[in-house]
Amino acid sequence: MKAQVAIEFMIIFGMFLAATIVISLAVWNNVASEDKSYIEFEAGRIIGLSSSSINTAYLEGDGFSITLALPDKIGLLNYTMQLDGNTIWLHALNTSYSRRLLTNNITGSFSKGQNRIKNVNGTVVIS
Repeated sequence: MKAQVAIEFMIIFGMFLAATIVISLAVWNNVASEDKSYIEFEAGRIIGLSSSSINTAYLEGDGFSITLALPDKIGLLNYTMQLDGNTIWLHALNTSYSRRLLTNNITGSFSKGQNRIKNVNGTVVIS
C-alpha cells in the first residue's frame, strides 16, 4: 500500500514538474520576444531622430543648428551609428537599421550623448 502511494506521489509530482517547466519556457520566450521588440523600437526611434535632424539641418540652410541627444545604450545593449554617403546606419544586436538622407554632404560623426548638427554653407556638420 505504501509503495503504491509513493508511486502515485511520484507520478503526480512529475506531472507538476513538467507543467512548471512548460509554463516557464513559455514565459521566457515571451520575455525574449518583448526585449527584441523594445530594441527594434528604440533603434528605429534613434535612427529616425538622427536622420530627421540631419535632413532638417540640410533643408533649413546655412546657419541652422540643432542639438540631438543620443542614449549610451539601447536597453542593455551597445550600439554604433555610422554615415555612409547619404545613408545612416545603426548596428545593434547583430542587426542593422538604415535610413536614407537628403544629402551626402555631411562631415563629422555621431557620438553618444549631446551632438550638435548644423548647416555651414550647405554642408551638414555633426560635432
